[in-house]
Amino acid sequence: MYFRAKIVGVHISKIRNVILIGTGRVSWNLGNSLKDKGIIILEVAGRSFEKVNQLSKKFQSKAVTDFQQINPNADLYILAVSDDAIEEVASQMPFVKGILVHTSGMKDSVVLTKFFTRTGVFYPLQTFSFERQPEFNSIPVFVQSSDEGDLTLLRDLAEKLSSTVVTINDEQRQRLHLAAVFVNNFTNALYLMADQILVKDDLSIDYLKPLMIETAMKAMNVSPEQAQTGPARRNDQGTIAQHLELLTAFPELQEIYKNFSAYILTKYNRKLHE
Repeated sequence: MYFRAKIVGVHISKIRNVILIGTGRVSWNLGNSLKDKGIIILEVAGRSFEKVNQLSKKFQSKAVTDFQQINPNADLYILAVSDDAIEEVASQMPFVKGILVHTSGMKDSVVLTKFFTRTGVFYPLQTFSFERQPEFNSIPVFVQSSDEGDLTLLRDLAEKLSSTVVTINDEQRQRLHLAAVFVNNFTNALYLMADQILVKDDLSIDYLKPLMIETAMKAMNVSPEQAQTGPARRNDQGTIAQHLELLTAFPELQEIYKNFSAYILTKYNRKLHE
């Protein structure tokens, strides 16, 4: 277990500058939005000199590859690293006067309190990539801090970036992250499976893209429960049987198809008979 002394920071009226710790997708996207809103990015810190140097040049900030050499006088430190690295990196940092937050959907908000006094969570709920940058104003940002003054500072900063800022607790944030895995990661896995089925007959997934878009749009305009269609929704056992036959060459996908169909049948048959 890590142990270190803590110092008390001086509270400020607003967050004017930040230090980004981590060089991944979250840092890249969050840094762009912060810079666009006039927030100074003092430093970019990370293990890879190449990645740190690239990101620091982009944000016109100092590159740091030794966490112990991080500037201790910034207003905010955003720890945008993998969940497994959060405590390890925090333990290597110097005593800092500003707020230290992580961006994890799953790590408890108190995970940093063993290292520093002023801590919290700054969680933008979105999938990020280097290839494209989503409009940050539409991304909900969830914030946490046990200190009311620091919570206000985090909310004020988040409101500069996003039109949706919510104060939540650990359990709510973790449930949001879980739900996001279903909406995003599992959905993309289904696209991979669909592509696997189509490739076998030299068909392109491009043919499904209008359907993919319409499915997402429909779910945003009506409830997911109302938007559900398909053979399992209408209890079309004949089509389900034919689909399962076609999936004989894909036993893993066949099992997934069975599980999804069973869920939908149970869900809507129960509703229809109420």
